[in-house]
Amino acid sequence: MGAKSSAPPPPDYAGAAKETASGNLDMARLGTKANRVDYNTPYGNLNYSQDPNDQDMWSANVNFSPEQQQLFDQQNKSSLGLAGLQDQAVGRVADAQSNPFDFGSVQDVQDKAYQSYTSRLDPQWQQREGQMQAQLANQGIAPGTEAYANASRDFNNGRNDAYQQANVAAINTAPQTMQIASSIRNQPLNELNALRTGSQVTNPTFSSVPQQATTAGPDMLGAAQAGYNAQLGATNAANMASSNMFGGLMGLGGMLGGSAINKGLIKW
Repeated sequence: MGAKSSAPPPPDYAGAAKETASGNLDMARLGTKANRVDYNTPYGNLNYSQDPNDQDMWSANVNFSPEQQQLFDQQNKSSLGLAGLQDQAVGRVADAQSNPFDFGSVQDVQDKAYQSYTSRLDPQWQQREGQMQAQLANQGIAPGTEAYANASRDFNNGRNDAYQQANVAAINTAPQTMQIASSIRNQPLNELNALRTGSQVTNPTFSSVPQQATTAGPDMLGAAQAGYNAQLGATNAANMASSNMFGGLMGLGGMLGGSAINKGLIKW
């Protein structure tokens, strides 16, 4: 009577932790599998597959629909053909851009335009000058007189105005000449850019895969600890109750012994 109960043996913490980790891993794998949702659209399919030799290895495969596959193959064929043309175009661009823009050619065109205009003005004004001199002579106006000087001045002013107009007309050719020269220079580059553009096949698009909430595995470690704490509490309670009972009996025995001495039942 009064013997205390032994404490329960401690739980297997390492084993409980391993079981908890294993349960968490199983739940993670289940959540991953739930997330692998196949998609099928008019443009193509998205399918998941699991490696038979490794359950944690997954593959996602995208496949075109038959019509989109034909367009994709044709696009690749055209792209390959254009790639060859691009190589040739790059060479022409390199040749065109190897030298800086020749602004001198604009001036050359302007000079030629002026020469073209004046080539018609020269005989006209030479003829008019002869006619003016003959007319002045017929009128008896001799060189050196004021009338002759006035007539010559008016004639020269008219001729200068005509040649000035020809010069302005030649200058006005510069913007157009520069535009043409620039267009010729940039034509290879424009051709290259044209070869680089084109309609592309649209890849099938898929909505985001819904994420399955990962459920934790069984908390074996917590359960083991809780069970141990419960057993330990029960043992402590039993031991406390036993101690209280033993203490009460001892107190009762002391009281009985004192009473006997007082009555003279026990003699020394």
